[in-house]
Amino acid sequence: MKKTIISAAVSISLVGALAACSSPSTPSTSGGSTSATAKKVELTLWNTFTDDNPANKIYLDQIKKFNEQNKDIVIKAESIPHDQYKTKLKTQAAGKQLPSIVQVWPGAELTPLVKGGVLQPIDEITSEWKDLIPADSLKDYQVDGKQYAIPTVRSLTHVIYYNKDLIAKAGYNEFPKTYADLKTLISKLNEQKVTPIALGNKGKWVLQSCYMSTIGERVTGPDFLSLVLDKKEKSFTDPEFVKALNIIKELTDLKAFNPDMNNIDTAQQQELFLAGKSAMFIEGTWAFNTISSKMAKDLKLGFAFFPEVEGGKGKVNEVSGVTGLGFALNAELKGDQKQAAQKFLKFFHSQEVYKSLLSVGELNPAKVDVPSDINPDFNEMLKLVSTVKTTSVYDAALPVAITDIINNGLQGMTVQGGPSAQDLAKEMQDALNKK
Repeated sequence: MKKTIISAAVSISLVGALAACSSPSTPSTSGGSTSATAKKVELTLWNTFTDDNPANKIYLDQIKKFNEQNKDIVIKAESIPHDQYKTKLKTQAAGKQLPSIVQVWPGAELTPLVKGGVLQPIDEITSEWKDLIPADSLKDYQVDGKQYAIPTVRSLTHVIYYNKDLIAKAGYNEFPKTYADLKTLISKLNEQKVTPIALGNKGKWVLQSCYMSTIGERVTGPDFLSLVLDKKEKSFTDPEFVKALNIIKELTDLKAFNPDMNNIDTAQQQELFLAGKSAMFIEGTWAFNTISSKMAKDLKLGFAFFPEVEGGKGKVNEVSGVTGLGFALNAELKGDQKQAAQKFLKFFHSQEVYKSLLSVGELNPAKVDVPSDINPDFNEMLKLVSTVKTTSVYDAALPVAITDIINNGLQGMTVQGGPSAQDLAKEMQDALNKK
């Protein structure tokens, strides 16, 4: 999901490949003050704050402030590009060579780290956030009832960003309420030589996370995925799931997408939209920051969710989403190092940080007041998501092997000679049956 470049202005020490806790110097035991001979507690931290955006500046500034206000503790932070980070995380976890503090994702990505014994729970300090973070949001970072991280952001992986003027020219003063109407809109936009939906699926995850996780729910209903994974009553080969997969094929056949959809990424799909070459694109709430900072002043931006599907069991306000940007603690931390790391978590996940994130257009799970000077477009999106019931994101719920199958399969369905919806559904079910 998110990719985040360290600013030269942020004076945070960087480190290379790290051993488990980087063998920090002997910590001070003076309870916060240091003497001339006392040594600092050193902690290493990995993150993905590499993109130059307002949210990442908030995160890096908070780490810097912690170092300035805690002279007996040093957080050595290393920012790694998102895709490279995930590869490094898995490799280093396998050898139990993680840093002191590590950025983690919930669900199917967190669980193997916990089961592998490389992380430790933080239940003894979770009361710190009992009035700030709703219990339902905290659950995303729980495994077997134990808490392993605190969420910083709330990400819906599906929002339709649309150009109000372009769909108005096609005869729609508001976004279509049904899938049938959406298909009509797509046809009319094609007649006007406007790409209906800009799609950048080079990374393969977009069709799965931003499309199918919500489209699948529209057709199958919110309980389908859990019933399949629990091997109770439902199967990926059931007609309703095959129907949901076929929507991707149908949209492709309607020429809803740009022909180079599998050769460009999400940044490029946004560029097509911002240039007025497409009427809409579908991505997560995280895309708002980039769009709002780059869009022309006269662009009338609208927000919607995938509309009702005839015969579907899901509702329009049920949208795939997850909380994210959590920091977990290395299982080997103990004593003063553990206390210092817990102190950092309390500092980082503060009410001030959550308020600052809202002010720059970043959704988060905290119960804080909306700033009065909030971006009007962001305020419109907030109103849209305020009544949303969050449903599962496939890549946060599915085993990694099955996520790879659906990612590759959905991309394959957009090219001639690719797998059918039935073939993809069977491949997913066969892989699940082997578990």
